[in-house]
Amino acid sequence: MLAALAACNTPTSTTPDGGPSTTVSRDEVWFEDVAAQLGVDHVAACGNLDKNHILETLGSGVAIADYDNDGDQDFYLATAQTSDDWLAGNRPRANALYRNEGEGRFVEVAAEAGVDLAAWSLGAYFVDYDNDGDKDLFVTTWGPNVLYVNNGDGTFSDGTAAAGLAGSDSWSAGAAFGDLDLDGDLDLYVTNYAHYSLVDPPHGGAKITWRGLRVLMGPIGLDGQADRLYRNDGDGTFTDVTDAAGIDAPEPHYGLGVVLSDLDGDGDPDIFVANDSMANFLWRNDGGLRFEDVSLAAGVATNQRATEQAGMGVDAGDYDGDGLFDLVVTNFSHDFNTLHRNRGNLLFRDTTFEAKFADSYSYLVWGVKFVDYDLDGWLDAFMSNGHTYSILMRNKQADTTYKQVNSIYRNRRDGTFEPRGAAAGPGLEVVECTRGLAVGDLDGNGAPDFIATNIDATPTILMNRGAHGARWLHVALRGTRSNRDGVGARVELTADGRTQSREVNPFGSYLSQSSYDVMFGLGRSSVADRLVVRWPSGIVDELEAVAAGRRVTIVEGQGLAGTSE
Repeated sequence: MLAALAACNTPTSTTPDGGPSTTVSRDEVWFEDVAAQLGVDHVAACGNLDKNHILETLGSGVAIADYDNDGDQDFYLATAQTSDDWLAGNRPRANALYRNEGEGRFVEVAAEAGVDLAAWSLGAYFVDYDNDGDKDLFVTTWGPNVLYVNNGDGTFSDGTAAAGLAGSDSWSAGAAFGDLDLDGDLDLYVTNYAHYSLVDPPHGGAKITWRGLRVLMGPIGLDGQADRLYRNDGDGTFTDVTDAAGIDAPEPHYGLGVVLSDLDGDGDPDIFVANDSMANFLWRNDGGLRFEDVSLAAGVATNQRATEQAGMGVDAGDYDGDGLFDLVVTNFSHDFNTLHRNRGNLLFRDTTFEAKFADSYSYLVWGVKFVDYDLDGWLDAFMSNGHTYSILMRNKQADTTYKQVNSIYRNRRDGTFEPRGAAAGPGLEVVECTRGLAVGDLDGNGAPDFIATNIDATPTILMNRGAHGARWLHVALRGTRSNRDGVGARVELTADGRTQSREVNPFGSYLSQSSYDVMFGLGRSSVADRLVVRWPSGIVDELEAVAAGRRVTIVEGQGLAGTSE
């Protein structure tokens, strides 16, 4: 069975524009793009097509969650505007909310639900910030961020001002929620990029020469904007505690991806931020809502050559099965994505080349998620690719393109990954300029599916095919003393003598948020011998002999509450 799940032929790689370098047949587990089949036609605009401004290149994200509590996964797609419309005072494009009607049918209901925001949106995040049992919605923008409060009847109300989040007029990008002070509610970290004006662009809109081409300038030299940390006060409001918490980096840093994870195993989440063209941050949580940047000492500020990189997306996960959460950072083209292996004691080692991520050199990579897509019990990796320089459509380079295929890497269970490319099906042959990436079980069959947002195009929705006979178990949490969705909880599953470690970590990636369910693959096993949940509150729930092939809900301090198959 396990061999069948990983069945493949000749290893393959592809050129950025999708051309295969070797001829392969399809893997047993593969992906099909079903966006058109589902009727998802929302186009995510981001500036004008010629991309003369860096503002026009960052794209937008996607959020996946069951916002209406009907048992299936819905999704929200963000969009910006064209620059011509923006400068003319027009906002014709709105974000989209697709409600899952079941049986492969999705309906766009953003206007009906009250979340058809017409702005220059970037990130999208479903989150139960007020612990009332339904998912609210947070959207980052070039301009004021927006918090929509779920009314519990399929509609939302704008709660930004009431929550204390109004007034910010930053170029915000990534966001992540987590219980940073362990008081039972979710705090908020927002990355900010830079001050920017389309009317009066920095340096007069000057361009630079890159590999013989005249292209837009990168962020270096822009007036950077500081990230912000907001404490959840537990009464529906937030307080900006950035300075008091020690989040006080003096130099401009152009923040993009952010992920919260307990990287030192002390029971509270730390904060890792990918900065564009600057050193990354690792804010160690010292308790009492105090943080210290230990990125340099930990070995994650730069790559192993002490070179600052252009970080885009991030994720955390235990890819090598040692119980410690590792980090992955995606970067600009003609560089490598960086894998930081956690050695314990908050020390990391750059294992990029050992892990065989060297094929990422020709890709410009944004979203990234660790996920066990073939359900063999080991975390694989998916990455979304696409360049910033639209001039590459007219002036092609031999080793990179503007529109690119995405990348999927299968974990070989020995510390290395194998790129599967076109062997993972026609969905991995789609050529677009991709940005956001989120994972969730959209059709309820237990296998992880992906939604990838494409700049100036409709999204790619990758349905997982061929994994239907594999064993799986999804774990949903319901907090009582901890936050309602158990964000930050550590979930350990033991089957066939091996333990898998996961966190409830729907954030990370790039401008996007994934399902709150912890999705385990069990390989041959028909039962999880032991399931342990270590809640942020310190409560530990243990279950024995949990059958595979279902979604289980565990209530903090009470154990199993229900299952669905």
